[in-house]
Amino acid sequence: MANEIELKLAFPPAARAAVLRHPLLLKAERLGRAQPLINTYYDTPDLALSAKRVALRTRKAGKQWLQTVKCAAESLGGLSSRPEWEQAFTEEFDFSAVDAETPRRLLEKHRDAIVPLFTTHFRRETFVLTPREGVRVLAMIDSGEVSANGRHDPISELELELESGSADDLLAIACELAASLPLLPYDPSKAARGYALFRGETIKPVRATALHPDLQTAPLQAFTDAAFQALTVWAANQHGALEHDDPEFIHQLRLALRRLRSLIRIFAPVLPADFVTHWHAALGAQARQLATARDLSVLYDDVLLAACEGDADRRLPPLLARARHEASAATAAVKQALAAPGAGVALLNLSRALHALPAPARQPELADLAAKALFKLYQQGRDCLATAQAERSPASLHALRIAIKRIRHAAESFAPLFPAKSNARQLEKLARLQSALGRLHDLTEAMPRLSAWATEDPCLGEAVAFVAGWQAATSLKLRHRILPRCAKLLKQ
Repeated sequence: MANEIELKLAFPPAARAAVLRHPLLLKAERLGRAQPLINTYYDTPDLALSAKRVALRTRKAGKQWLQTVKCAAESLGGLSSRPEWEQAFTEEFDFSAVDAETPRRLLEKHRDAIVPLFTTHFRRETFVLTPREGVRVLAMIDSGEVSANGRHDPISELELELESGSADDLLAIACELAASLPLLPYDPSKAARGYALFRGETIKPVRATALHPDLQTAPLQAFTDAAFQALTVWAANQHGALEHDDPEFIHQLRLALRRLRSLIRIFAPVLPADFVTHWHAALGAQARQLATARDLSVLYDDVLLAACEGDADRRLPPLLARARHEASAATAAVKQALAAPGAGVALLNLSRALHALPAPARQPELADLAAKALFKLYQQGRDCLATAQAERSPASLHALRIAIKRIRHAAESFAPLFPAKSNARQLEKLARLQSALGRLHDLTEAMPRLSAWATEDPCLGEAVAFVAGWQAATSLKLRHRILPRCAKLLKQ
């Protein structure tokens, strides 16, 4: 059995020539000529192998046929490791070389039902990168397509496979390549993409889910586990935002960045000070690049469409058209930024930094760290509440929303510390408060932008005046209800 450590980086098909011209590849040893590879993937009609995360394929490379069995990869920030068994294929499957009992028994059990499902047909160019003694990395550029049931999906990726050296060596090469190329980490394997194509599935936004560490887990391990999961969500939604117009991809990408910042704040006592300072600022800068597109999407979907319910005189359509145009332009700008050279560097650098985090000499118990973090966050929440009660200003209400959100993130991260039912109820209350405060913030933020549009185009003045009146009434109701609810929750 071999254990691959690899990293896949997707790039636009038009960037292939630029990838080949990168100095690292120009001075690298080329392994032979470009090779066409035809892979056929097999499973049972009811996808019994896929259900157990086992992949079976045959590959034709020149005149040679190979059979490969792979199990599910473990991915940490794009860096994946998976068990693999490869051998010659002689027109009949042979699973005797699979020395792990569970996948071998599964394959033998379904041997007679296995049928071809989809193919991947691509051209591979392979280079050997040896940046220093003891390090050898294969760089494979694949261009082609996945085909299933008459549907096709392009393949355009650079795969780095570690033959000798460390994971940091692999990530260092990826960072150097991505600094000047439009390379983005991309976890899904060709097999996973083939199965999705076979099922007729389309890519969907990926939502972050809180990990629930065992109470015996060391805090640093709990942090890195959660951070790597957030990196996976970041990468998936960054790729989705490039490929699709659904604004939810940008929203979930932004949430992943914010969750990472929250994790860094919560676990700061066990992290190096320079790591906390640098990445808290860097992730904030990444999130701000997405802010305009997200704000305009919210303005259209959650503010103007809601206001339309009271627009009996139909004054809003021209304003809706302007908002749609501005949202589309902002989304296009995000896509352009995500497709630009260097767009994948931040994610790769953070992955590298996470892999390299040193264990502190002494770590508190996870329960102690959680107790101190939550105590501090609730106190900050009460301070923000007092300011909001005194000022009733948009800025003070926004600060209260941020405080509630941080409490919610921490409560999700430390869920095992609390009784399940009471914690679920508390999280639900926090979510409702965060949503209500978020809506209040969205309404407040909408008006300066709408007023600016009315100044540019006086024809929008009447519609903006209507929305201003509706916004004032709606905001007044929300402010009247929200502060007592926050006070009740923050006393707990």
